[in-house]
Amino acid sequence: MNNRIWKFLTSLKVTVVLLLLSTLLVFLGTLAQVNEGLWEAQERWFKSFWVLRKAGDLWWVPPVFPGGYTIGFSMLINLVAAHINRFQMTWKKVGIHLTHAGIILLLVGQLATDMLSRESFVSFEEGQTRAYSEAHRSVELVVTAEPGQDGRERYVSFTETALRHKKPLQAPDVPFELRVTEWGENAEVHSHSTLKEIGTQMLTAVATMKSKYGSAEALPGEAERALESGGRTAIWLEALKSVGETDKDIVAAAKRIAADPAREGALRKALQTRFSSQMLEAFVNRQPTMEKMQAAKYLAGELGADKAIALDALPTATPQGAGQRTLLIPKPEARGMDDRNFPYAKVEALEQGKSLGTWLVSPWLVAQEIQAGGKTFRVALRPERYTQPFSLTLVKTTHEVYPGTQIPKNFQSRVLLENTQKGEKREVDISMNNPLRYGGLTFYQHQMGRTEPTGGKGNSQLQVVRNPGWITPYLGCIIVSLGMAWQFLYHLVGFIAKPRAPKNAIPSQV
Repeated sequence: MNNRIWKFLTSLKVTVVLLLLSTLLVFLGTLAQVNEGLWEAQERWFKSFWVLRKAGDLWWVPPVFPGGYTIGFSMLINLVAAHINRFQMTWKKVGIHLTHAGIILLLVGQLATDMLSRESFVSFEEGQTRAYSEAHRSVELVVTAEPGQDGRERYVSFTETALRHKKPLQAPDVPFELRVTEWGENAEVHSHSTLKEIGTQMLTAVATMKSKYGSAEALPGEAERALESGGRTAIWLEALKSVGETDKDIVAAAKRIAADPAREGALRKALQTRFSSQMLEAFVNRQPTMEKMQAAKYLAGELGADKAIALDALPTATPQGAGQRTLLIPKPEARGMDDRNFPYAKVEALEQGKSLGTWLVSPWLVAQEIQAGGKTFRVALRPERYTQPFSLTLVKTTHEVYPGTQIPKNFQSRVLLENTQKGEKREVDISMNNPLRYGGLTFYQHQMGRTEPTGGKGNSQLQVVRNPGWITPYLGCIIVSLGMAWQFLYHLVGFIAKPRAPKNAIPSQV
């Protein structure tokens, strides 16, 4: 039985099957990116042991398929077993052994990188200090207590996995238990005050605009005023075309249609729809902050779909905290590499089995306060943080582009690196082609800007990579190169040293 297993592990047929499966995995995983997005396809097909069919998959997704880790480990075991089975310690085989060892190291390094590496980011303004980096996609629920006698805040965090599976959340230093009543992968959160402010302005502007085209008699006059603007003229031409009018003279066409009861209503509706869409788009782009822009975008979508907006009776997300003054809008999960999800959770706090209420937590919102045990606690949902034993302070940013373009020429962050445990304090420059390597982490210059378009403080975002197996690809390539060089030189020397018959030698005759 053992011989059968060993024969199977060292079989060349197994190698061929694994190579075919890996080729098929690359094809299916690449095809899946169209429907699932690049990030999700990588996680599901390549950074997994098995791919299981789920609801919503396309017809070609198999019920079960080996993932990248399964195929990778199988190829590694097959290669190591075959190498041991055929191992011969001779000078002739040294090159082959080195080449196999290098390939094995490359496979081990790739698996280690996929399973152990971690990417995060540090974002700060000039003068700010960070002793942590944040995850791009995963979040954590943090409960923070009042500062102790030493003045330091104490907090406990719960993972996104616990939130997603709605596990009871309890910690020794927290006198209450949190239960997740609702979890969402992505959502927009809008304050009622912002929606009312922007919504009132939008509704007033749209109503005023629609009143201009409220009667057939107003059409010729509005057509004449539209001639003062090329954009408005283009909208008129589109609206006229939608009702079967091709005359380029919009004033004459407006007069004819105004006298035609069968078409004037359709033209007024077409003009109202097109000018409303233009107005709402401009309204969104004029908002001064991202919060107001997102709210305006939501309201524009509702108005564009002819949905009624009851600004005086907006629904609340939760009975307690900011959720009382918040409109929660669940959104589909973002799947693009550059897209970001904003998860949310509704959590109920229970003290000794008695409900204290339900709060909404989201990266959109500030920490929510909960009174329990005579103390005040703050609960927040934030990007998962990875703390470091050292800190970085952004001293200065250099943001240079090529003249007349927005193409980056030099993005550079000068940071103050301080490690009190080692008594280290020094300034370091991080630029696009000059990362900082420290404490097992690599800091790359990623993005840069300013808090205001024409001034303000400079801000910078650093990409942080932790990869314990970073050296293995280099060592693997070096070992493979040495093996191939040895094999080539060994045969070359043997060929040169091989004795040859003289050119003028007369072959012997029997």
